[in-house]
Amino acid sequence: MYEIANLTPWRHRQIWIRPEDASEVFFERDESSEKLNYLVSWIQQNKPLVGRASGQANLASKDLRPLGLLQFGSSESKQRLYLLVKNTVIDKVEQPLLLSSVLQYLPLQHRLCATHLLDLIQGVEVEIRVYGSAFWSYAQKSTCMTEESDLDLLIQAHGRNNIENIFAALVKCSNLYAIRLDGELELPDGKTVAWLELSTMPDKILVKSDHGPSLQNCSEIWAQLE
Repeated sequence: MYEIANLTPWRHRQIWIRPEDASEVFFERDESSEKLNYLVSWIQQNKPLVGRASGQANLASKDLRPLGLLQFGSSESKQRLYLLVKNTVIDKVEQPLLLSSVLQYLPLQHRLCATHLLDLIQGVEVEIRVYGSAFWSYAQKSTCMTEESDLDLLIQAHGRNNIENIFAALVKCSNLYAIRLDGELELPDGKTVAWLELSTMPDKILVKSDHGPSLQNCSEIWAQLE
């Protein structure tokens, strides 16, 4: 069993539940039997759920953690399921998937864009990971994206010059392929900021954490990254 104190950061992480404990994962609100069956089947196939920020439904209990699952029928039929889990049934926690590992499940233009981006950042100390639809496409081994979908990226890097060069590569590829490269830059403490917003150098910026968002001076963010 994982020590709950070590599960930081939680947002965007891949979370596996022991298949025999699928019944110990709860919905934040009442859901249909069809959604429950989908959830149980997903867990029993040893597929991961994803960590998300705390909400009002689970703030009162330290013994529950918030999770998410994308219920997929088709690219036009997707629904997010908001879940809560007991700490004691967590089997494994891993980082979000690397962008390089999901290429085959991306639509063609997204794949070309992502491949070009990875070429541009060769030799740069950065990890580019995915969440959102790209992750769920990989998890179910079938794309749930369209040519109009955003590509959500989690950037893990340090050093202002390094990060600004990465931002430039992201903007170049986004413009060249007409793909919206969205997502977040992860800070050393596990909190995140929208990379596109940070690149515009605002005075203050929204910082997201496992416990919800807050405003912070942009200068303080850059100081963490040096």
